[in-house]
Amino acid sequence: MIEPHQKSDIELLLKSNDEQTILDAIMYMTFNVNDPEWIQKKCIEQINLKKSSNITGLAITCLGHIARLHGVINENTTIPLLKKLLKDKEFSGRAEDALDDIEQFTKK
Repeated sequence: MIEPHQKSDIELLLKSNDEQTILDAIMYMTFNVNDPEWIQKKCIEQINLKKSSNITGLAITCLGHIARLHGVINENTTIPLLKKLLKDKEFSGRAEDALDDIEQFTKK
């Protein structure tokens, strides 16, 4: 993947029909963009789109990474979503890990 330098480039990659392109874009923005609110919004969008299990799972994990890397998360939007995902067998482990990261790394 060519490394995008603008959020608009990442947004285009996230709209791709290619799963690997989307996965790469999620990883890139999580570790290279210094805008935790925007990254969180994009991860939540990917979760809600339900394009694939891999994309949804990675986006859930990256919510925890945002908390770990930036020390902040918008709990009003993230916590209810993750608690809902705790009831989904496929994603409950990832949701639990993300909630643990949020609890451990966000500044109260």
